[in-house]
Amino acid sequence: NPHQLAINQHTFPARSIARFADASGRIQLQMKADGSVRLAKPTDSIFCARRLWDHAAETLFCKRIEDDFQRLAGLVVGGLVTRFSQQMTHVISSFYALWLARAQIREQPEQDQVMPGIWPDEARTKDQEERLEKNGYAFSRGNVFPARMINGAAIRTLVGRHLRQINPTADWGMIHASGGEFVVPDWPFDHAFVPVSPTLALVNNSAHQRLDRAAMGLLNEQLRRASRRYFFARNFASCP
Repeated sequence: NPHQLAINQHTFPARSIARFADASGRIQLQMKADGSVRLAKPTDSIFCARRLWDHAAETLFCKRIEDDFQRLAGLVVGGLVTRFSQQMTHVISSFYALWLARAQIREQPEQDQVMPGIWPDEARTKDQEERLEKNGYAFSRGNVFPARMINGAAIRTLVGRHLRQINPTADWGMIHASGGEFVVPDWPFDHAFVPVSPTLALVNNSAHQRLDRAAMGLLNEQLRRASRRYFFARNFASCP
């Protein structure tokens, strides 16, 4: 990878997963297919698509949304933010929309697309293609656009679409777990749930509240059902 293009692309960011890690830097992960449980680092390949969208989508568009959210999440975890301004609400909604868009693209990625009616582009070497991609340019191979360029554009489109659905009524509240800890699904849950730490989550259209162990059990069961391939937590023994 001489041009240092983004290869392993998280659907849910490594920095968010790391907030759930134990003292060894790992989380517990359970596969839905067979119920097997193993330890995983935030960089584990199970959390990643492999070069499914283009470098600019990952390092410019996605990173900007992630960075805005991680700054806010740090303030929330530190107790420095207790109410969300309109701008903060947009940051949270954008992060949720990005998580959902990347999960959807990973589940059903686009393929290379023939663009009829356009003049075929010149032939390029792999090195030339990667230089263009590194500098934020799209390219075609003849009249075929590579799938990762199509997927990068699709992420931008999906984020905008999801934001239009969420933002008109977005009102994110903080949910603190007073009995147990949250599990984290591999698929965003119902336009409503953003996990932040083992005992803190942001929930749309909800007042700030604390959940006892019984309520946590009900919510965690919904989150497990929403998962498609796996879910994870800091320690499943602490998750009712």
